Amino acid sequence: MPTRTLRGACFCSITINPADAQPTPALLHYLNDLCKDPSNTVWIISGRDQSFLDTYLGKIPRLGLSAEHGSFMKKAGLNDWVDMLKDADMSWKDTALKIFEKYTNCNPGTVIEQKKSSITWHYRNASDTEEAERQSVLCHKELIEIPGVDILVGKMNLEVRSLLVNKGEVVKRIKQKQESDFIMCVGDDQTDEDMFNALKNDDKAFCISVGPLSKITLAKYSVDQSEDVVNIIAQLVSNNSTL
Repeated sequence: MPTRTLRGACFCSITINPADAQPTPALLHYLNDLCKDPSNTVWIISGRDQSFLDTYLGKIPRLGLSAEHGSFMKKAGLNDWVDMLKDADMSWKDTALKIFEKYTNCNPGTVIEQKKSSITWHYRNASDTEEAERQSVLCHKELIEIPGVDILVGKMNLEVRSLLVNKGEVVKRIKQKQESDFIMCVGDDQTDEDMFNALKNDDKAFCISVGPLSKITLAKYSVDQSEDVVNIIAQLVSNNSTL
C-alpha cells in the first residue's frame, strides 16, 4: 500500500527579532505524534539554518529536515547534513553583501542575515520603518542586476538566494523517492510558492497557504493563521489513531 506522505514548512510566529521565532509546543507535540506512524513521511522544508532546525526539531524521530531553502538536507534517522551546494559558484554573495551593507549603514536598526545559499536584509526593526521601506525599493533595483540569483520580497525583508536551490526542488526530490497516496503541503511565505508550483499538477496533493485570503498564491486552499495548521495536524493525528 502506498504511504501517506505529509510535507510542509516550519511555522513560527513573527517576532521583532527573526532569530527569536520558534515552533510552538503544540506544533512540536503533534509533529512528534504524526512521525510516530510509520505510514507517514514528514518533512520540514525551511528557510532557517541547520543549527535552528537541529535545536528545535532535531529530536523528533522519523522527521526529515531541509534547511536554507534546500541548501542542506538531512533524511530522517541520519545525523549528518548533506550540502547540496558544495560545488556551486557562490561568488554573487560578495556583491549582494556590499549592497546590503550600504543600505544597512543608512538605516539604523536593520540587520543582515547570512546563510549558505542566501543573504537577507531585515528592516522590520528599523528606526524609521517607512524610510527603510522606501530604501528597500532602491535596494531591490540594485539586487536584480546580480546574475544567477533570485530576489524575494518578504515580510519586511529582502532576500537574495541562489537559483540552484529552492523549496520546490526539495519537494521534487522527495517525490522521486517516495510513493504517496496523500500529500499535504503547507506554507506561509513567498518561498513556499515553489513547493506549491512543484505540486500543482499532482491530484494527490493538498496545498495550503497560510495568511490573508486575499493573498495571491498557487495553493488551492488557505487558512488565516499558523494555529489553524496546528489544528489540521492535530486532526490528522487523531484520524491516524482511529485507523
